[in-house]
Amino acid sequence: MLNNYPVDRSLFEEAELAVKRVDEQFSIGATEFELLTATAFHIFHSQNVDLAVMEVGLGGRLDSTNVLEPAVVNSDGYCLHRGVIATAITKIGLDHENILGSNLSEIAFEKAGIIKDKIPNVVDGTNDVEVLEVVKKKAIDCNSSNYIILPQSDEIETSVGTINRSLSPLHGNYQLQNLSIALKVIDLVFPFLQKNYPIKTNFTLANLEEGVKRTQWPGRLQELRLKYSKDQPSLPVILDGAHNGQAARELATYLKTRFNGPITFVLAVTKGKDLEPLLSQLVTAQDKVIVTKFGKVDGMPWIQCNDPVELEKEVKKYTNKVHIVEELPDVFKDLSQSDNVVICGSLYLVGQCLSLHEDNL
Repeated sequence: MLNNYPVDRSLFEEAELAVKRVDEQFSIGATEFELLTATAFHIFHSQNVDLAVMEVGLGGRLDSTNVLEPAVVNSDGYCLHRGVIATAITKIGLDHENILGSNLSEIAFEKAGIIKDKIPNVVDGTNDVEVLEVVKKKAIDCNSSNYIILPQSDEIETSVGTINRSLSPLHGNYQLQNLSIALKVIDLVFPFLQKNYPIKTNFTLANLEEGVKRTQWPGRLQELRLKYSKDQPSLPVILDGAHNGQAARELATYLKTRFNGPITFVLAVTKGKDLEPLLSQLVTAQDKVIVTKFGKVDGMPWIQCNDPVELEKEVKKYTNKVHIVEELPDVFKDLSQSDNVVICGSLYLVGQCLSLHEDNL
């Protein structure tokens, strides 16, 4: 995204080609994600981006996005060398254990690898104690200020005034915690931006409130009338990318406040995921589950969908009301307007449902 708009395809392809040429010329052998990261950096440079918000791909310490160095700022606050001006770590749970580690401390070590020398870090204070200790140690080692954000009341204090959390249109208590983290990051980077980009920086309480009110987060507790076919009425659904125990817990908490009766889950999971923490917190005996699959993920050939037969077998431990529908558009044909439909298990599944929706508008 550039200034809230998707990057133009021609601009992306031009940058991608330039990056791949360098990769081939010097026989680097970069991975698909490394090429994608370098393409993003190329676009940022060519478009003279002033401020970039980047999310790591996996973990942090060894992630390709983490090649960025800390910004160098003089005693007057002026930037001498552009780079990272703040880092943030949200809630950490057990995920990608085969790569990041088998426990929260090991995973936190990888996540905390994004903290930079003398650059402030913000961390979700609802994390487990062992996570906060690992992050604290890394911040001390880097001589970095570490801001722990604890759950707040309905009002969040910022340097320009108080923001009421009710302004956020996002569902789920964890999103309110994410909001507090984001506002703290903005508070921390504002003096830098005001000093180095005075003409472009307009930081007022009204601007903050408007930004909060207009926030959208597709695929996270998103309520949508899904247009799965051009000749069929849209179907009310909830889309959530929950794919691990922590995310499943948050989704289950929200669903208890949203529905009274049985839920129809549309489910697909990435191959290799631990299914028990996901299924045990979501699926009950009264619920129905439609097991499906997502297609190939563009630019990520290593991502594969779990075998529907294997997933169906695991789901039967929690409910007998389960069947397989492999083709995504067919999943919704027999569902009614009165069904409580929740699509979850994978961000790739959610993404392809949103693409299906866009194609049929």
